[in-house]
Amino acid sequence: MSNTQKRQHKRAFLSLVVGLGGICVILIATIVGATLLRPQPSGAHAAAVPDDQPMSMNEQNMRASMVPIHFMYDLAVNVNAQDAGTMMKKNPMACLTNTQKPLCYSPQRIRRAYAIQPLLNQGITGKNHAITIIDAFQDPKLRSELHMFDQIFGLNDPTLNIIAPFGLTPFDPNNPDHVAFAGEIALDVEWAHAIAPDAPINLVLANIRDNTIQGELTAVLQATRFAVQHNLGSVISQSFGISESCAGKKFIQQEHQVFQQARAQHQTVFASAGDMGAATVQCNGNGDMQTLARGTNVPSSDPLVSSVGGTTLQLSPAGDYMNEKVWNNSEQGRGATGGGVSSVFPEPAFQQKSVQSDHRVVNDLSFDADPLTGVPVVSSEVIPGKTVLIPVGGTSVGSPVSAGLTALFDQQAGKRLGFLNSALYRISRSNAYAQAFHDVQRGNNTFTFQDANGKIATILGFQSNQNWDPPTGVGTPIATNLSKLLPQFQNDNDGGRL
Repeated sequence: MSNTQKRQHKRAFLSLVVGLGGICVILIATIVGATLLRPQPSGAHAAAVPDDQPMSMNEQNMRASMVPIHFMYDLAVNVNAQDAGTMMKKNPMACLTNTQKPLCYSPQRIRRAYAIQPLLNQGITGKNHAITIIDAFQDPKLRSELHMFDQIFGLNDPTLNIIAPFGLTPFDPNNPDHVAFAGEIALDVEWAHAIAPDAPINLVLANIRDNTIQGELTAVLQATRFAVQHNLGSVISQSFGISESCAGKKFIQQEHQVFQQARAQHQTVFASAGDMGAATVQCNGNGDMQTLARGTNVPSSDPLVSSVGGTTLQLSPAGDYMNEKVWNNSEQGRGATGGGVSSVFPEPAFQQKSVQSDHRVVNDLSFDADPLTGVPVVSSEVIPGKTVLIPVGGTSVGSPVSAGLTALFDQQAGKRLGFLNSALYRISRSNAYAQAFHDVQRGNNTFTFQDANGKIATILGFQSNQNWDPPTGVGTPIATNLSKLLPQFQNDNDGGRL
C-alpha cells in the first residue's frame, strides 16, 4: 500500500478529525495536516453535479471535507483551574454576549432556548439514567477539563466512568487523530453533562491499533458492542460516522445486529449526521476513497438509530428562542448538516406516512450545529500547550445533547424510553407537533467544495420545508413538552421488525 493510500485510509473514518473552525480561514495543516475548503467564488466556475456524476476531490480536500466538529480557534481563551470559577464574571469570550455572529451559547442559554430548564427546575436532572458515549483513543486531561467546564458554568461534577475494555491507546499529542478525538471526547462529555447534570456518564473508548478503514471500524464497533452487551446506560451517543459506501455491507449488517440488541433492552441510540451536507465520500471495492456524491453515513442511517442533523440557532439578546435555519456554511468552507437517502436500508415503517422514498432517509431530528452559533468547550489538547475555552460547532454537538435530553425524558417517564423514532414521527404527524418541535423551514444542505481540478462544485442537497425534511428531520426539541408527549406516542413493539 502506498503512503498516499495509507493517508487516505487514516482519514476515512470521517467522524473525528479536527474541524474547520474559525471566523477567518485557519491553517488546518497545523492541527491535522489537511487543507481547508476555500470559499465559493461566484461566476462561471461554479458547477452543479448531477446525482449520477459524482465529482472527484483531491486527497487534501477530501480529508478536510470529512469533519464532524468545528473549533473556532481564533476565539479561544486560556483557562486555568484557579480562575475557572470566576471566568463568567469577566465575560471571557465575546461570542457569549455578542448580538451578531460569531455567537456562542452557554449551557444556560441552550437550556432556555430548547425549553430544558423547566425540567431541571422540577428536579428532572437525569438521576439514575446513565449516558454512554462511544469514542476512541483518549483525552488524558478529561477529568480536569470537565471540572473546569463545570466551574465556569456553575455545574456540579458528575459521575464519570472511563472504560477502555480493549486497552487504552497511549496519547500522542503529535498525532492529529489523537488530538481530534481528544477534542471530540471533551465536547461529548461536557455537553451531555450540561444537559443532564445528574446523569452518570460512561465513556467507552475504542482502542484503534490498525489505521485502515476496516481496522478503525472494527475497533469502534467492538466498543459499541461492549456497551450494548453490558447494557451500559439507558442512552448511547455516537458523534462519528462513515459513508455507507466505505463501511461496506458486512460491517453495516454487524452493526445493525448490535443496534437490534440495544433496542430489545430499551437503549436509545443517537448518531451525528455528518458535516458534508448531502455529500459523502464514496469508496471503491478496496476501500479507497474515490469521489464525492450524494449519500448518508452509518451509524446515523441505520433505522434503529436516531440521526441528528444541524441548524443555525438565533436567540434574542435576552436569550429567548427566535428562529433556526438549516446549517450550511459550505460556501465558506465551514461545513453543512448531513442528511439524505440511504442506499442500504429500505424505508422503515415509521417513515412511510411522512417520507416519499423507498429507502431510509435521514435526519430524524436536529440541533444547533453552526460553528458561528456554537457552544463552548474546555479542551487541553486542540491547541498545543494550552487549556482553552473554545467555541465548537458541527453535528457532533447534537448527538450528546440529544442523549442528555433522553436521560431527562427517561427520568420523568420512570423508565427507559428506548427506541424513539416511531414516536418522533407519530408526534410530527399529530396536532401536538408544534408543541414538541421547532419546525425549521429555511435553507438546504447542498454541499459546495473544491474538486480535484481546483474548480468549485456542488452536490445538490435537500430543501427544508414544513414538518419533516432531510436536513433537520422533525425539527429541534421543545424539551418540556416533548418529555410528556413521547411516552404517549410510543408502542411497546416499536422498531421490533427493523
